[in-house]
Order: sequence, then C-alpha cells, then structure tokens
Amino acid sequence: MVGEIEFYGYSHLRLDRIKAALPLHEGDVIAIRDFPATREKIMQSVKREVGREATDVSFTCCDNRTNLMIYIGLPGDSSRSFPYNPSPRGSAQLPQRILDLYDREMDLTMEAVQKQQGEDSSRGYGLSAYRPLRETQMAIREFAIHSELLIRRVLRSSAEPKQRQVAAHALGYARQSRAQISALVQASRDEDKTVRNNAVRALGILGLSSEKVSAWIPAETFTRMLNSGVWEDRNKAGLLLGALSRGRDPRLLRLLRSEALDSLIEMARWRDPNHASDARMILGRIAGIEEGRLGKMVASGNVDEITNAVRARK
Repeated sequence: MVGEIEFYGYSHLRLDRIKAALPLHEGDVIAIRDFPATREKIMQSVKREVGREATDVSFTCCDNRTNLMIYIGLPGDSSRSFPYNPSPRGSAQLPQRILDLYDREMDLTMEAVQKQQGEDSSRGYGLSAYRPLRETQMAIREFAIHSELLIRRVLRSSAEPKQRQVAAHALGYARQSRAQISALVQASRDEDKTVRNNAVRALGILGLSSEKVSAWIPAETFTRMLNSGVWEDRNKAGLLLGALSRGRDPRLLRLLRSEALDSLIEMARWRDPNHASDARMILGRIAGIEEGRLGKMVASGNVDEITNAVRARK
C-alpha cells in the first residue's frame, strides 16, 4: 500500500494541481512489478501539468507502518542541475566474493527492517544489531582492510556501475584516511546514482563518527547536492551535512542558507522523520536554535517553529 507521497523541487509550481493530477494517491495498492509503468505515468502526469517531466520518482520502503513511500522530484526553481563525472572506461574488477557479500548485505538489510532494526556506526562504518547482517558487514570490513588499493582503483576507473557501487560501499569499511575520504568525495559525483548514494552514505557515517575525520570532508562540495533533482542525492546530502553542520561553522551555515534554503525547507516538511530530521536539524542550526532545544523540537516534529525561526533570522 502507498503510505506517503512526498515532493521536492516545487518552488514556484502549483503543487496542489500536480498532486490532483497524479495517477495514484496515498492508500492505493501497487505491486512491485508495476513500479516501472507507474513511474512513467507519474512522469507524464507532471509533464502535462507543468510542461516538463518529473526529475525523479523514487519508490522507497518503508514508513512506520511498513507502507511504501514515493518521493517525486519536480522541475521547479528549487531543483537545479548537479554535474556528474564522465563515465569511466577501465577494466578493473573486484573479486566475485565481495560482490556476493554486497548482494547478501542488501538482502539482509531488508530482513533486518522486519526482524531487528538498529545500527552502530560509532566506528565509522555501519554494524547492524541483526546478527546475520552484522556478520556480513564484518566480512566486508575484513576485505576492505586488506584490499583498499584495489577498491579505490575499481571505484575510480571501472566501466561497470555494479563494480563501482560495491567499491563505494566497501570503501566505507576501510581504514580511515584522507585517501579514503578523497576517493569517496570523487565518487559522490559518479554518474550512477547508487554509486553516489553509497559514497555519500559512507561519508555521512564517517563524519558522524569523528570530528577529526569530519574536518577532512569538504562540506561545501555537498550543499549543491541538496538541490539535485534525484531523491537519493538529496537524502544522502542531508545525512552528510547534518553530520558536518554539528560544529555550526558560520561559513557553512551561511552557504547552506544562500544555496539550499528552499530545498532544506521542502525536505524538512517530509513526514517520515528518518528522511526529514537531518534537514530539520540543519535549519535549526541556521536559525541559531540551541542544540538541546533543537533536538527536542525535531523529536516532537515541530517543523513550523523551526522554519519560522529560520525565516526570522537575518
């Protein structure tokens, strides 16, 4: 069942009319096999209404009632192009065993959502509370420790998107270093959205784990990613900048206000707290709300007070 349909990139568009024109609505039932056709229908319904297709339609699992969430990117003024790297053409390959571990982790992640949620990221990489998933992640960590040079080479040069996807994920489990961070930052502009998603998620976890490592990540690089028309870009850029804005660097907060304020407000209004809380925290820091009070406001879903405080602060 469709739980929540959310939007972004809609500045200066008639969102009410776009919602009314959609071919499905919250509460409808949709089968996985129908996702591609439904995505195309949504793209075309947006095009009929505003003259341009949706920038992205992402089907995401799940809300707190295990219902499907759909995020629709719109081509309004708060959506801007985010340039990607040219496609690599190299032949570097990871061994099959790490590809298999990656696929197993993806499958077990969905299983963990149902059986035992929770993740420890204090070491700079994710370790699930669900034992089968945690053991798989530890095996990826073991591979990454001994094969980092190969992982970085594949991430930089492999022509195969799946190879780069796995490399970006595995690199997050390697030893923390400036070389690791640099490779992940480069991969954050990969033309493949899953590579970008894996790379920026890894950076976000690294940034949360250590102030020292956080200082190595060029936060300004990711402010423009908040305006991307692709949902994964916005979601993971929010995670990363939520971590990097904890120090409340005045220059970064000014940049976030000037470059991505409308996008952050759109994201903060998403109903799922897992997807909205980073934007809410960033906005509260821009507004100068004390961190303890801000955390309570975010936990209680007090979005209007946060956004009003941002607008009131000059």
